[in-house]
Amino acid sequence: MLLIAFIPVLLYLFLEFARRDPIKEAKKNRGSSMLIGSVFAWMFIIPTIIHLFVHVWLLPTYTIAVGVFISFGGVWIRYAAMAMLGRFYSRNVGIQEKHELIQTGWYRLIRHPGYLGTCLTFLGFALATAYSLSVLFDGLLFFSAYTYRIRVEETVLVAHFGDAYVRYQQKTWRLIPFIY
Repeated sequence: MLLIAFIPVLLYLFLEFARRDPIKEAKKNRGSSMLIGSVFAWMFIIPTIIHLFVHVWLLPTYTIAVGVFISFGGVWIRYAAMAMLGRFYSRNVGIQEKHELIQTGWYRLIRHPGYLGTCLTFLGFALATAYSLSVLFDGLLFFSAYTYRIRVEETVLVAHFGDAYVRYQQKTWRLIPFIY
């Protein structure tokens, strides 16, 4: 049953590697890309290990389907965010030549919808393993890594766009509407 949980995660990874390359990007990651890569691996590995070897805090069977559905929803949100950014999408924190501040689509409400999509993809994956311990670990890993990543990214964007980005911050949610 765990195999079905891998499908959205594999689709997510395919979309990440099928993207267009950024144009003349000045990277300003501050270690956040390495952190995110490590967290991705653990968000994938920990639920798999828990499912295969640690049989505690088992969730009802229907959570498998719910988790896969949430995970596919996350992939869709991530893909939509990538498409809205177009050539400005990058896995790095950086500024590209002739960079523009996108404020349409998902970006009208949320400053980091791609990260929201990632969160849903991996929390859905963890839920699809049917172990609450997996959901707990993936949630903690995601929010610890992405809190840092968002802070780094928003510092770079404020430095580049100035008051326009500050105004954008004031009228949008960081990641989760009405919560954060």
